[in-house]
Amino acid sequence: MRGPPCYGGNPSGLRATQISDLFHPSGITETMSEEANTPELKDDVRQHQLAPNLNKLFLKAESAMELRNWSYAVSLIQAILVKEPGFLEGRKRLRLASVKENEGKRGIKMGGEALKVMKMQSQVKKDPLNVMVMLEKDVLAGDPYNPQGNELLYEAAVAAGLPVTAGFALQTVIDGDPENIKFYHKLGDFYMSREIYDKASEIFGKIVEKNRSDLEATKKFKDATARGSIASQKWDSEGDWRDLLKDKDASKDLESKGRAAMTPEMLQAQADGLAAEYAANQNNLDVTKRLAATYEELEQFESALSFYEWAFHLSNNDPSLEKKVANIREIVNKAHLDALARFVEENPGHPDIELYKSQLAEAEKAQIEVLIAESRERVDRNPTDNELRYELGSRLFRAGQYRESIQHLQQAKRSPNLRIRVMNLLGQCYENMNMTDLAATQYEEALTELPSMDEVKKELLYNLGLLYEKLGNTAKYMECLKQIYAVDYGYRDVAVRVEGSYGG
Repeated sequence: MRGPPCYGGNPSGLRATQISDLFHPSGITETMSEEANTPELKDDVRQHQLAPNLNKLFLKAESAMELRNWSYAVSLIQAILVKEPGFLEGRKRLRLASVKENEGKRGIKMGGEALKVMKMQSQVKKDPLNVMVMLEKDVLAGDPYNPQGNELLYEAAVAAGLPVTAGFALQTVIDGDPENIKFYHKLGDFYMSREIYDKASEIFGKIVEKNRSDLEATKKFKDATARGSIASQKWDSEGDWRDLLKDKDASKDLESKGRAAMTPEMLQAQADGLAAEYAANQNNLDVTKRLAATYEELEQFESALSFYEWAFHLSNNDPSLEKKVANIREIVNKAHLDALARFVEENPGHPDIELYKSQLAEAEKAQIEVLIAESRERVDRNPTDNELRYELGSRLFRAGQYRESIQHLQQAKRSPNLRIRVMNLLGQCYENMNMTDLAATQYEEALTELPSMDEVKKELLYNLGLLYEKLGNTAKYMECLKQIYAVDYGYRDVAVRVEGSYGG
């Protein structure tokens, strides 16, 4: 059983006409049925292995491509892949037809495609084959090189036990954007994880050619070359190979000193050492968790997410790892939303800015819906876990579903560690429902349990003060804000409000 590839730094995406020339899947023949919850499928199916009716459809598609009827060819091959998802030759032809169909077209893809991909993410483990079908139809048919779409196709293919298709998805992004190094790294790691060292060496060599200052790629190029040599000479993997990893013991020593005092360079050295251990045994839960945590420290969240997900799988669904996976996935998805938000903010004069704004709003709505669904599922499995109740309640609050949020927050309030945060959020729920007396009660109760003026107490005082302002109680409003003013002049707009009350 194999885990995720060993991402190095910033895993990213590549150009269209050479897909069939650049991707040669020789050697990637293993199935991954142990990883998937789906029946074992045959990977890299050839045309002569197709069922007669599917072969007939493919011949029709080839004829359509000769006549440059790209849209008809796309629809025919999509139908074939529904029945035979491992038909790599067909998928290559489908991608080429999609490229030709979309040549010269001006499309608004940034927000719309990201939203579609985001909606499919939660279904990868449950139904990876259906995700592959939806991606081909709703995303990749109109944007064949879409990085997010192809990355999700990669994940779905891995989950379905189709590693050749997974590798092709990464190569497609590389073909569409030859200067984006992220997916070069990811494809190289993909080959390394499957011990296809010659391909890994080739990919990392290309990175080094493009950027000789990429020390991570340089190291991986050397490692892949060395491993390929070892494999070809059939050296003992537990003997001579370990001698080549000269920095392995050093990276372990770094880890023992604690992450808090480690520089990014030290953390990266630790990640490299752990990645070597992981490559030797991808089912080692401890190494997988430490590698995930190191990538999290490095803020390489996509890599961290991949390894946390694999650790969760190895742990037989450890609830603490499930929470970690959810938290990191939220960070990753938020980064995509932030990118779209920045685009909207930085391009106010764009002719399609209103469309982008609506796509951003829809994407944000879809994101919180996915998070709420995940939280509901975890609460259903662990109804007595107050932290999960708080998580669900806070996400419902963000979605404006205050009534349902209150139900879960009231239960979470039983936890001593959560009480203050829960009361703050309950107060805001009541306030948004115009139940101002109940809101004030929550804020005041929480404040009685906070003797020292920390950030939480400041927020509670601020919320309570603004509530009193809304109620027209100027004395209590100012009393709350002056407590903050006395210890933190720069907190929000407290100074302006307090000084303004004196006529200044």
